[in-house]
Amino acid sequence: MYLTFQVGYPVLLMEYEEVTTGLCVPEKTERSRRLHGLGYAVIAISLLMISFFLQPSSSGIGTHQQLGLPTCGWILAADLPCPTCGMTTAWAHTVRGEFPSAFMAQPLGVLLAFATAIVAICGLVTACTGFSFSFLLYRFSPTKIIITIAIVAIVSWGFKILLHRGVL
Repeated sequence: MYLTFQVGYPVLLMEYEEVTTGLCVPEKTERSRRLHGLGYAVIAISLLMISFFLQPSSSGIGTHQQLGLPTCGWILAADLPCPTCGMTTAWAHTVRGEFPSAFMAQPLGVLLAFATAIVAICGLVTACTGFSFSFLLYRFSPTKIIITIAIVAIVSWGFKILLHRGVL
């Protein structure tokens, strides 16, 4: 962008390129997009690798204690699993390909482990090629996504409670 002042010659103040999407959200530069993709991939792969190095608990809960975390307080206090009971165990089973065991540990944990693997792959693709997956972010409204995740979480928790009580 050039501006001309009273002196009669053009003065370069700032040169920039403004790119916007259909939603009037400024797009990231390719370098920024690649670095973000790499960051997401590193975080996702790190979480999956930690899960791989944990030995899944045969009882379906308690794998998190290998990370130095305490026993679930809900089970100690009320003999009721918390909404996230079995997540770490489910991840440890999922990264080993033991899907039935992972589902029995925590159904939502299996879905989150798969979602993390997808984020890792997409992050690596973005880091290597610069391809943007941003069009997927606006495919569904955030409200619908949050409600769906909440329903799946509640159903998974109910499944875990029934499993813990010996009903299933």
